[in-house]
Amino acid sequence: MKPTRILYFISLWAATISAWPDIRNLPTYLPRLDSLQKFLMSKSPIPTIISDTDHPWLSENEHWLKSYPDVTQALCDKTSPLWTGQEPGKAIPSDLFHRLNIDNNKAGISRLGWANAIDRLHELRKCPAALGDVKHLHVDIELHIGSYYGSGQEKLLPLPELPELFAEVLASMPQLETLDWGIDARATNVFREEFTRQGLILPTVRKLTLGAQSHYMVPMCPGLETLVGGSFFHHGSWNPVYRIEGKPQLELVRVSASVASTLTELTIMDTWTTETLEEVLKATPNITVFIMQGALKGARGWANDHGSSEDVLEEEGSLLKKVMSVISRFPQLEELHLPESSELDLGFDGGAWCGNAYEGPEGREYGRQVDRQRMETTEAAGSIVVDSLPHLKRFSIGSTPANITRSEDGNVQVSWPWTGREDEYVHDFWPEEEDA
Repeated sequence: MKPTRILYFISLWAATISAWPDIRNLPTYLPRLDSLQKFLMSKSPIPTIISDTDHPWLSENEHWLKSYPDVTQALCDKTSPLWTGQEPGKAIPSDLFHRLNIDNNKAGISRLGWANAIDRLHELRKCPAALGDVKHLHVDIELHIGSYYGSGQEKLLPLPELPELFAEVLASMPQLETLDWGIDARATNVFREEFTRQGLILPTVRKLTLGAQSHYMVPMCPGLETLVGGSFFHHGSWNPVYRIEGKPQLELVRVSASVASTLTELTIMDTWTTETLEEVLKATPNITVFIMQGALKGARGWANDHGSSEDVLEEEGSLLKKVMSVISRFPQLEELHLPESSELDLGFDGGAWCGNAYEGPEGREYGRQVDRQRMETTEAAGSIVVDSLPHLKRFSIGSTPANITRSEDGNVQVSWPWTGREDEYVHDFWPEEEDA
């Protein structure tokens, strides 16, 4: 039976027993399943760092690759017949190694975080073709820590070998342009210390997506143009549960001043105040694209969060206007992406979060009401944006892009996907008839 087929039945068996309420010691079996999976996968002649690219060429040619003589050497050596085109119909695509993944945090993978990283880096060291071609390196290390993993837990800090390996391998990637650096916030400092000791510099990196507390990577990328961070969707370490003390978003903003001369695009998720924006303006005055994720928070929002019964004399829209007064001082800003309309302190809360509220005829009517309010709030926010920054080339409110047109005399007109067809737009999402 093929290893992949065996793995399928193992996965099916594991999913079945995990559904039994009286199986309380499942974590005890996880290390054994992980070891068995590792053993079976080790039978593949293709290094895991290569198979983890999920490149379609690998799956399309899986059968003959497994029987190809010394396939690892052939894939990793640019002078091999596979690279030089001497194997008709079997030539390796030029983008095979453009994206590499050191990632134990995705579906279908069960590997210890530190051990997986060490194994993948050792494979990379032996693959000059991959080192020379990689343009995007995705690093996402999920630590198996906690009672769920039972005896299969790993230590919080890696072996000293790992930071040294990362420094060596990163410095050996001459075409690296994009780096996703996702390390547990509680452990990332050991990488900072080793990278600093070695004087690591990544001159070709143009885009950097960081986990929490990994802001030390910014000055190591002196040509950086795009910086991303602050959200759990950027890396799990931004979840407050996994963070150490401090204000990691603010630390990331402040350290970005080290690349102010090259940085043009900034994506940050935070709770936005005018004070936070002043920090961004001070650190990165030359950005042309600013993507703000997270809610604006003014006096009204603070009062609501803390259950204050006192009236807050702050009219709807005043906070957004204050925010825009700061943003309007970015001298080169061309593109702005604000949070969703429900996060702009304009009196719209986004509607019910529970899907049950939108079921049936009454639920669909409620959905139409919510969408109409969302549209009205988005239009109101758009008007404030245009009044503050009429020169913007592009802007959006949440996921909704504005369509900007300018007349010959300079007047700015903004339209939206629903402009002129509001009722039709709403009914497209919430039809009158019952669902089939």
